[in-house]
Amino acid sequence: MSSQTPSLSPAPTILASRGRGRATSSLPQTQSPAPQTQSPAPADNLRTRLNDEEKLHLVRFCIEYQVEHVKGKKGAFWQKIRMLLKEQIGKDLRDPHSTMRILLQQFEVQRLPQMRQIKWSCGARLSP
Repeated sequence: MSSQTPSLSPAPTILASRGRGRATSSLPQTQSPAPQTQSPAPADNLRTRLNDEEKLHLVRFCIEYQVEHVKGKKGAFWQKIRMLLKEQIGKDLRDPHSTMRILLQQFEVQRLPQMRQIKWSCGARLSP
């Protein structure tokens, strides 16, 4: 009976790098997992969602302060709307102008067929 010792791989060594406080290993590098196609978005890129009541506050503020929406001062107007929303509903809407634009587009898409039917029944015709 012969005594054989199993072959052992050399023990990994840890090398300290100078001045950086990090250690490196001599372990074989394994492939890192494939990058995900969708990485989670940072917290500051998340959208602020508004419910119907909060959207109504946005529209009311825009109507109430519409006289301040003048050429050259539109940025200040939207900053004021943003501040008012933050005070009223506690949410910081990054771009209230964009939100209002989307709300108006949604309204027009919903109401245009009804408006055409009303105009048609009155004898006038809206162009398609």
